[in-house]
Amino acid sequence: MSVSKRVLKTFDATSMVTGNMIGSGIFLLAGYAAAPVPNDVTLILAWIGGGLMALLGAFAIAELSTRFPETGGDFLYLHKVFGPFPAFLYGWMSLVIFETGSIAVLALFSAKYTQQFFPASLGLSEPMLASIIVLGLSGVHCLKVEVGSRFQSVLTVVKILGIFLMVSLLFGGDSAPSVAVVDGHSSNSFVGFSRALTPIFFAYTGWNVAGYIGGEIQNPRKTLPRALIGGTLFTTIIYVIVNLSFLKSVGLAGIQGQDMVPLIALKAVGAEGWTKFLSILIFVSLASSLSITIQTAGARVIQAMGEQGVFFKFTARTHEKFKTPVNAILVQAFWTIVLMFALDIESLVDSATVVMIMFSALSISTLLKVNRSNDGPEIFRIPFFPLVPAVYIISAIFISWGVIQFHLSQDSILPIWGLSFLIFGSIVYFIWKKWMWHE
Repeated sequence: MSVSKRVLKTFDATSMVTGNMIGSGIFLLAGYAAAPVPNDVTLILAWIGGGLMALLGAFAIAELSTRFPETGGDFLYLHKVFGPFPAFLYGWMSLVIFETGSIAVLALFSAKYTQQFFPASLGLSEPMLASIIVLGLSGVHCLKVEVGSRFQSVLTVVKILGIFLMVSLLFGGDSAPSVAVVDGHSSNSFVGFSRALTPIFFAYTGWNVAGYIGGEIQNPRKTLPRALIGGTLFTTIIYVIVNLSFLKSVGLAGIQGQDMVPLIALKAVGAEGWTKFLSILIFVSLASSLSITIQTAGARVIQAMGEQGVFFKFTARTHEKFKTPVNAILVQAFWTIVLMFALDIESLVDSATVVMIMFSALSISTLLKVNRSNDGPEIFRIPFFPLVPAVYIISAIFISWGVIQFHLSQDSILPIWGLSFLIFGSIVYFIWKKWMWHE
């Protein structure tokens, strides 16, 4: 245990939290979040609620990361506290829905924005172009081409400056014309609010970076809460300001269900000259988020499952020269492509986020079972225990309930599709346990 590893101070940790959270979601998902809500106030409250939920989750992960400092994240917490079965299901659903689904969403949006400034790509369908992007970036990460932390910091600054430039243009333009709100939101305000939180939660994804930096910061008991509170509050403020600028420029009806909201808003205020710049900014943000997700998300979980013998052992193998989990990355890429051709973006966001939320709630529920009576000074303890994890878990159930209710009202089989994967994963686990674990 080397003390020198704890090199990150409050500013560094806050920058990491903020940089991970402010990715591409705010550019991509504003229209999907606006679609089910009845008015502007509900939309803004939903974005604030998503930030508060992210803050609760970050606090819980902060304690878990100091309590279980080994690598593995949620997979590790579940395995340590609840045993191999929930841990396997987390890894399984990570592979088949939420990590690969997240990659699919980012790749499809990357394809959309690629077509904005590469007209030659219009000859390809969005899933086909997105597949090429996924395979290209997967190949890069098989060769262990890594983006330096300094470049990531610069990219984060560029993204934030670009966001503020966009906001200044939108607030400086004409107000939105009076347009009737699209009658596409849920008749049940609670269902509409919870459904809006689904893409919003996706946009806030990144607060769980605390689980990866907890062992590398100075004085984690003080630095972690400062970084988490500061980073999450800063991100929440930015997200609220951006949505207010969209509402001011085109109104709620102008963004509901739209997937190119920033470009629509700029055109509405007569700032068409900036749309090319914004398209490039969004594409850079997308490429960065997509690259990091491909490198660190599902592939590492698949590799860990193979190493622990709860999945095919070939997924644990690394390349002899590059030391990368090539097989896991390729499995991830293959299934991502399947999802992109099987589901549209909205269904991918719903299915990936709901499963992600429920398993994050399951991971955080491990705090309710661990023995906290013999904690040493190195463990960060969340305030207001057990209220913080309990509120997060209840919020997760509320969001999931809203999405399921919405899809059932639309005669959609998406909830059944997700449940079938969970049941199939359970069957795979017990077959694996009986026939292959004791080879």
